[in-house]
Amino acid sequence: MYRFTYNNKLDIIIIGDNMEKEIKKMITAFTERTTEKAIEGFTIECNNEITNQVRDYLDTLTEKELIEIQEYLNNLLNLCYDGKLLNIPIKEEELKMIQDLSEKDKFLLKETIIYFSGRLPIKTNLDILKKAYYLDDNKYIKLNITFTSLSTFDEEIENDFTSKLIPGSEYDDMLRSWTMAFFKNIDNPYMYKDQKTDDWTVAKNPRINRLKINDENNKKYKKAMSFRLLDLIVLYLFLENRKTDTLSENEKDIIKKSLIDYPLFSEQKKTKMKRYKEEILKY
Repeated sequence: MYRFTYNNKLDIIIIGDNMEKEIKKMITAFTERTTEKAIEGFTIECNNEITNQVRDYLDTLTEKELIEIQEYLNNLLNLCYDGKLLNIPIKEEELKMIQDLSEKDKFLLKETIIYFSGRLPIKTNLDILKKAYYLDDNKYIKLNITFTSLSTFDEEIENDFTSKLIPGSEYDDMLRSWTMAFFKNIDNPYMYKDQKTDDWTVAKNPRINRLKINDENNKKYKKAMSFRLLDLIVLYLFLENRKTDTLSENEKDIIKKSLIDYPLFSEQKKTKMKRYKEEILKY
């Protein structure tokens, strides 16, 4: 484990070995805000440790700085889709820099931009996310955009993505594998495949802990509500694919008591969550 601190926000002191260069490059992209630095810093294969540390940095910024970063991320994402997301002029030399990237680096760039677009402590630009979601065929990009959109409580993207999460489908396999890899801090989460026999505690416990949150005074309440449907679906998919695994009585009690009558949920969404709760409680 490592930690880093900030001296006047831009002087970054990083303690630790393995991910020092990656974190420094990523934060440099946020401070200098150029396409060149984005390519250097945002084409890194991130895990939970890296993103948590960078988010700690973003939390130190002023609202003005965050708005500037959001505009920077939106412009970068627009370049990734050849200027199809925003009706603004684009610089040809910057577009060429993006177009010249390998498929892998362009994918990682998109992933990083989308991830941090939804983790800034300011309102997310939902319109640009919707355009990117429907333009992109990559299921990992669609997953990331879905996660990023959840904080808005707009259900359009969530409805489309969750409709694909049928047991045995490629989206089911992708979501289970990605969840396991991310929380196990696998170096390349996109290559990991859930074998349906692995110990899935690292995937289950965060879902169960978030489903415990039903008190609006809890600082994580709003986030817990935004992920409520997907948390239930993730549990259901793991249980359905493993067949012989069961939940403890305490875990079942948490599922039963998990709040779904939230004012920002549509009636359709509440019905869907009730159905998933019933399916999960069969195990």
